[in-house]
Amino acid sequence: MKRKLIAIASTTVLICMVLANIVACQPDGEAPAEGWCCFNGEVFPSTEAGCLEMGGYFFVTDGEAEDFCRREIPSISHLKGPDWMIYTGTVVTIEGIFVRDPLPMLVVDLDLVRVNMPMPDDQYIILIGNQAEEMDAEEYGGAKLRLTGLVEAIDDAVNYAGEYVAIQVIGHELLERLEVYNPRLMLFEIYPEVMQPNSYAVLFSGGTKPARNFIRYWNDLKFMYSTLINEYGYAPEHIAVLYADGKQAKDPKTGKTDTQIPVHYSATQANLETVFNLLKQTTTTQDFIFMFTTNHGGGFEKAGLYKVRGGQVDTNGDEPGTDVLLETDYNLDLNNDGKISGQVSWDEELCSWGGSIFDDAFDNMFANLEYERMVIVMEQCFSGGLISDMAGPNRIIISAAGEYQPSYAMGPYPWDTFDEFSYYFTCAINGADDQGKIVDADTNNDGQVSMVEAFNYAVSKDTAAETPYYEDNGDGVPHSGPVPKGGDGTLGSNTFL
Repeated sequence: MKRKLIAIASTTVLICMVLANIVACQPDGEAPAEGWCCFNGEVFPSTEAGCLEMGGYFFVTDGEAEDFCRREIPSISHLKGPDWMIYTGTVVTIEGIFVRDPLPMLVVDLDLVRVNMPMPDDQYIILIGNQAEEMDAEEYGGAKLRLTGLVEAIDDAVNYAGEYVAIQVIGHELLERLEVYNPRLMLFEIYPEVMQPNSYAVLFSGGTKPARNFIRYWNDLKFMYSTLINEYGYAPEHIAVLYADGKQAKDPKTGKTDTQIPVHYSATQANLETVFNLLKQTTTTQDFIFMFTTNHGGGFEKAGLYKVRGGQVDTNGDEPGTDVLLETDYNLDLNNDGKISGQVSWDEELCSWGGSIFDDAFDNMFANLEYERMVIVMEQCFSGGLISDMAGPNRIIISAAGEYQPSYAMGPYPWDTFDEFSYYFTCAINGADDQGKIVDADTNNDGQVSMVEAFNYAVSKDTAAETPYYEDNGDGVPHSGPVPKGGDGTLGSNTFL
């Protein structure tokens, strides 16, 4: 017991130094304390009043205090696990990587933010309170922190939809600068000049919920929106923007709403169906339709640690014959029949706001839609898996990643600004990057950038661990770049936005 008391005494001195403004600790040689305090995972002698004043938990015996303090959270995954409720109301000290995009939070790994799949709930936790709001993304973004705070259950469907627990920050310290992560809201000049009356566009970004709706998705939409209007003369009233909860994004630095582009609908399946129903009432065989999707996607990642990253088992048998997953290869019961011996095919999904849009849904959305040409560009993870469901006559379909692959944000720094493939595709059709630097993707020098040229340019610049795919002959079998290849590329070589 004497050895334990010596260790506790040394810890007490440190805690008293840190909390010098609170008279709670018992200095050496002074009158004995009333009992023991558990605070920030440490046990030390204290008065009851002093312990409670600093936010600790008071016990008469050191054994009781130590038993309680063992509940301190060693990781974010413990705090977000099935027993999360037992930690509410306690002060904890945890470590994680700070991100403000758009909400302040701690994440287990920055790659969770870079990949275009929803972060698992137990791999991040949001931060609340005045101190959290004052934490500067420029100073701490991408850094590993040790943070002390009060665990609180939350029920705020407006600001924290889908979240159930948070940490109210009391204090923090910088442990290690890992990488700069300082997301910024991009600004674009939008100045429509020549209007194209027969061109329509649908821009979609789901986000699932506030903590996963990174600012780069808004930047993706803005860059594409400004390109369609400035470079191709799309009429603003012919562009439908479906974004997150239906509200414009806020600058993560200032908190101000960005009004540079409109948002017409929240990004739900019902609203996307509404937009295509309106197009069916409006467009003719003389019209051009462009669709761009970004944000998260779900599917089966053959090479990944978790394998199943969303999507669902194909139940109607419409997936290609090459889409076969053997349960024995992954030791997973994918079809929930109680055995690990079958084979299944997999439906991919485009994440919406608070839900999912599975690949089969697009077959119905596009049915009876009239147009001369239709171009679909998809940035989300597993987007290549939607191509077979979207394929059809006079359609050009482009994905940032294959059927079993994630897609990624830009890299290296500043990879928090845009997504990789769609950024370079947009640069190609825009003729310039987001800073106005000239981009020449016109390889045949005809003064125009075709869909094939834009795809090939983006492929040549894409350094992420993803394989973009292209399809335009209607058979639903895509090819990786460069194209033309395998019968794909003829239509897109003569198609321009």
